[in-house]
Order: sequence, then C-alpha cells, then structure tokens
Amino acid sequence: SQAAKGTRIMTKRSFANILTGLILGCSLLLLTSPALAERGQRGFNPEKMMEKMTTHLDLTTEQQAQVMAIFESHKPQFEQLRDRMRSTLTEEQRAAIKEMRKDGKAAGGERPSKEERRARLTELGVSEDQMQQMRSIREQMKAERELVKNEISAVLTPEQQAKLEEMKAKRKARRGQRGMRGERGDN
Repeated sequence: SQAAKGTRIMTKRSFANILTGLILGCSLLLLTSPALAERGQRGFNPEKMMEKMTTHLDLTTEQQAQVMAIFESHKPQFEQLRDRMRSTLTEEQRAAIKEMRKDGKAAGGERPSKEERRARLTELGVSEDQMQQMRSIREQMKAERELVKNEISAVLTPEQQAKLEEMKAKRKARRGQRGMRGERGDN
C-alpha cells in the first residue's frame, strides 16, 4: 500500500541519517574537548546511537553488545587522535578557527574551497608543518572510522548490510543534489 511504502521510505531516510550519525559520531569524539565534557555537554553518545541502530536495523541483543564493544574498543584511539589534533594548534589558533567557522555558518555560506581554507589558515598563522600534521591526523581518523565501519558491517546480517548500503547510496545522491561543498579532510 501507499502508506506502507511511504513509511518504508521515511524509515530508510531516518536510517540514512542515523548511519551518517554513526560514522560521523566517531569523529565527534575527536572534536569534543575535555572542557565541554566537564561542563556537562555531550559529544558522541554510543548508547543513543545504539538505540537508533537497534530501531532501524533491528539489531539483536548480541549485535548490540558487539557494536557497543566496537565503539568502546576504538574510543582510546579516537581520543588520542583528537588530543594530537588539538595539540597541533595553539589555543589562539583554535579560537580563531572556531570563530571563522561560526562566522561562515552564521552567513549561511557554502564551505570554502581547499585553496580558500588554506589561505584562511595561513592568515591565522597556521604553518605548513601544522597543516601537514593536521592532514596526517585526519587521514588516521578516516582510517579509524573505516575500521569501525567495517567491524560494524561484519556484525550485521546480509539484509542489514543491504539496508545500510541502500541508505548510503540515497544519502550520497541527496548530497549530490544539494551540491557538494567539498569533502572532509581535503585541506
């Protein structure tokens, strides 16, 4: 029926959002500062992500335990990479970059090109060596996220993996329709 089809499409869209959150959520671990955690603000919440994955992928109790173990096993690596990224820049540079991002979001502008981002970083006094260190750390983050994604995929059934792939394809198509503003990590 039309209503059931609409519900399936909506569920698939929701799942795509959840999956995006799962993949990007690990990245949030890298961006969440200890100071924010001390003030009670939260970054990536594996329990909440698990709840969403369970709902949209119908994870079994065993799968839930396996996925949570995956999150936990990678947490130290993400924290170490986040700390290395933070230590690459001075406090003043981090504050200036944060302000620059806030200004860009407030203006509703598109993501600047690779060249524009590099020029802005140079204006902020970020050296070529710092930029190279950040590129290297981002590549390591990307590799770690890929490991998490692959480990989680191995826990899923073929049907769940198919749902996951379908959602990724639809998400990618939607992103293409909106116009890509640049890929992460291409500084």
